[in-house]
Amino acid sequence: MRKAGLIERIPESYRQEFFKVQALLIKSRVRLFCILTAVAYFFVTGISYFNSPEEFNPKELPLAGLLLAGSLVILLLNARCRTPLSGKLTAYIFIIFILIIITRINLVYPEYASLSVFVYMFVLFLVVFSIPWMPLEVFFISLLHIAAYLIFIALLKKFTGHDVAMTGLRPYVDGLSVLLISGLVSFVIRRKDILREIENFVLLKEIEAKNEVMRRELELATRIHKTLVPRSLSTDQVDISALYQPAYYLGGDYARFHFVDRDRLLFIICDATGHGVSSALIVNRLHAEFERRAREGRMPGELLAELNEFMVRDFSGTNMFLSAFCGLLDFKARNFKYCNHGHPAQYLYRVREEKIYRFDSEDTLLGVSAAVNPSAEHAIDFNSGDKIMLFTDGVLETMDKDEHIYGKERLEEFIQRNSSLAPGLFNQKLLEELNAFKSGDFRDDIFLFTMELK
Repeated sequence: MRKAGLIERIPESYRQEFFKVQALLIKSRVRLFCILTAVAYFFVTGISYFNSPEEFNPKELPLAGLLLAGSLVILLLNARCRTPLSGKLTAYIFIIFILIIITRINLVYPEYASLSVFVYMFVLFLVVFSIPWMPLEVFFISLLHIAAYLIFIALLKKFTGHDVAMTGLRPYVDGLSVLLISGLVSFVIRRKDILREIENFVLLKEIEAKNEVMRRELELATRIHKTLVPRSLSTDQVDISALYQPAYYLGGDYARFHFVDRDRLLFIICDATGHGVSSALIVNRLHAEFERRAREGRMPGELLAELNEFMVRDFSGTNMFLSAFCGLLDFKARNFKYCNHGHPAQYLYRVREEKIYRFDSEDTLLGVSAAVNPSAEHAIDFNSGDKIMLFTDGVLETMDKDEHIYGKERLEEFIQRNSSLAPGLFNQKLLEELNAFKSGDFRDDIFLFTMELK
């Protein structure tokens, strides 16, 4: 296939980047090939000299110096290359230079003339498969090696007195056949390799393009999802602050509050099992379900019982469940009713007593069973200045480098130390402490929902 035909397999929008990748690869391979050639030559020559010093020919010394100097020049030229074309031109120069050195060394040792073809064949394979050539370029490189071998045969008599016609042409004809076959094999293999490289490159770019589209979609979905996070609010009855830190673009944590009337505030905090898109979709469905029931004035136990029916009906068999804590503040009666289904214990801090009250779970996750106990609803009085601290389990399960969890003991100590802070500052400082405690990224979503009662 023609070179143009191969390049046409790359969409035009990707070609410039493909050439850039090729240029970088060519530079690195030419540099490596250049260094390895010089190192390998001096290493093999040194071993041969120490093993059989009598066979060493002093005529090889100038060639060694020429190889070293030529390699340095090639390295300098290669460092200045900025395009695939300039890189390949440098590679051609180096190949011609190496062929000249090899031919001259073979003339220094004419006794091995019949075996010299294997040196040319080795160099051919090394050059073809170490640098990303196009198939037609492989054909040209093969011709260079064949030409160098023919020149070597032609110069044998002039430089060494070795008459090929007198000793027999058969070994050299066979050697020429070996080089021809090697060139053909190199052409076929390199053609398959470049087709695979192009296919892999195009596939990679298509995957990257799809990933970029998905990333943008996730960023947009994240912005939409964050609209569900309640905004901070301050009234003459309560100060409310919410802080949400998802572990991924989207998460399964949810919190919301709703004023049933002027004196009653209904609120909920939930955590759907899992992470990512599936949990976020449940949260979006849950938002509509909560809003509708909140407007209808449901009590916490009754509301969670109905949300359980919703989870069982719509998500049965998906292994998606929900932990939830729901509460109702009656500012007129100074009473707080609450219900906890599978959620971590939430806290009320009483300022006058300087004491923390825990609201533990007394029922299963929502969605596990077709029926829950709506009567698992409790009530407690509150006073001015008291704080309610709500959160999801990502807070407790934050891990340090030794995989120790933050845990409820550290959280309760934090509440005692920082109980005087306003809700917004309280949430921010707790998140800072979790960031300082954790190792790596958060493994679960973090939702903090704090209220100060006035």
